[in-house]
Amino acid sequence: MEAICRLGPIGGLADEYEKALDEFKTVLLAIDNDVFVKADSSLEEDFQSIRNIVLHVANSGYSYANYIRRRFNNEWVKPEVDFKNTTDAVAAIGKMFAYTLSTFEDKYELTDDDLMNTIIKTSWTTYDLEAIIEHAIVHILRHRRQIQKRLSS
Repeated sequence: MEAICRLGPIGGLADEYEKALDEFKTVLLAIDNDVFVKADSSLEEDFQSIRNIVLHVANSGYSYANYIRRRFNNEWVKPEVDFKNTTDAVAAIGKMFAYTLSTFEDKYELTDDDLMNTIIKTSWTTYDLEAIIEHAIVHILRHRRQIQKRLSS
């Protein structure tokens, strides 16, 4: 894996976001498709299968980017995300990250103060710009761990 070095505070966060996604994708590509789609109906729908967890991660990634886009009055879309196997899931995660990077496109020059003073209200809480991006990164890490735990049990 090659080190990325984007500029500014947003660049550093984007690099860490990509690192988290690379780790997530590595875990996914090692999963047999039968295991990927196997469901446990005793769990909440978003977590019944590894496939559902990945759908949740991809859709959440678009949501985080869209909250940022709306805050800056940028155009946004909510694409339909679906896949049946790990290869397509990894591609979908890649598309979500490309959308996120395009969200950051004109924000690499923002300072730390800009990040801390850009307030973003979501449906569940209020963040500054740095915190919502950090939340997006940790969200991926949490669900990577959740998948790894499921695979080891």
